[in-house]
Amino acid sequence: MTDQIIQGAVAAVQSYLAATTTWWQQAGVVAPLVCNVDPASGEFLGACAADPSPLEPGVWLIPAHSYRIQPPELKTGFAAIATQDGKHWDQVVDHRGATVYRTADGEAQVWIMLGELPGDFTLQAPTSDFDTWNGSAWVVNQLARGKALRQSGAHKQALLVRYATLRISSLQDAVALEMATDAEVTALTAWKRYRIELNRLDLSAAAPTADSWPASPDEAAAADWLTSQGFEEVA
Repeated sequence: MTDQIIQGAVAAVQSYLAATTTWWQQAGVVAPLVCNVDPASGEFLGACAADPSPLEPGVWLIPAHSYRIQPPELKTGFAAIATQDGKHWDQVVDHRGATVYRTADGEAQVWIMLGELPGDFTLQAPTSDFDTWNGSAWVVNQLARGKALRQSGAHKQALLVRYATLRISSLQDAVALEMATDAEVTALTAWKRYRIELNRLDLSAAAPTADSWPASPDEAAAADWLTSQGFEEVA
């Protein structure tokens, strides 16, 4: 009799376990979809099926920071954020990963936050080192650009005069020692004329244009000299 009772109890337990451990596999049972969100921002991260509770038929386990809600419609340039009650989605502007520019000085940085840009940043890129923000667009500060061009022109003038002087000095030695060839005598005159024309170039009132500069007797050598001195034209 005792054995029958024990066997009956075991059978009952086995039957209960069989029923409770496989309830989610029964026909018609479908795991609900849950949406996972970022714990800090509530941003939609992805969706998955809920896990069944092995010992509680009909009970589904919802992971932390998840909601039983339909996945949002994902829109380009926006992020879906769960409302506080976890029943709806808000579409929030998403500029993360984009390069933005500080309107105070045009400094670029990669944006990392959700939401609209604050008023002191813009997605518009400045077009030059002399752009200033007028509230809606970048505009060139012509006064600042003109000043920089004049300063750059004066630097270039000084470098070219120095280079011409070096060439003249070398050629003058050959002439003084009566060792100069006809080509060197001609070159000496050309470099002296070039230095005179450089010194006559007036950069005090206006920035030089490309046509303002006198032609060098050796344009390639003069350009290489400027490069070797670290000179760069102002854009």
